[in-house]
Amino acid sequence: MCLGLLRRRAEWKAAIAADARRLIESFQELAYFEARERVRGRCIDGGRPARHWTAVKLEIARRQGISIGLAGADLRARDAPRQDLRARAAGSSRLPLA
Repeated sequence: MCLGLLRRRAEWKAAIAADARRLIESFQELAYFEARERVRGRCIDGGRPARHWTAVKLEIARRQGISIGLAGADLRARDAPRQDLRARAAGSSRLPLA
């Protein structure tokens, strides 16, 4: 029973990796957005469930370095220069303007 679960999980992960690779090869930098459309059911492709396409979308984001769930201030904080972070850590109230 346990081996069957492990085998099915490995097959599921292999299908996700194969679909992610196929979408990246077909759509290059737009692959994430294509997978997102498939999650929403706007594309007909073999009848795979939304759960599968969500996993494919996340795999594409991981491979292409796309940040998911970050917007606005989160992105600016992530991309802040190290000097600003050091000044904040030192307690300086005046930060250089970017």
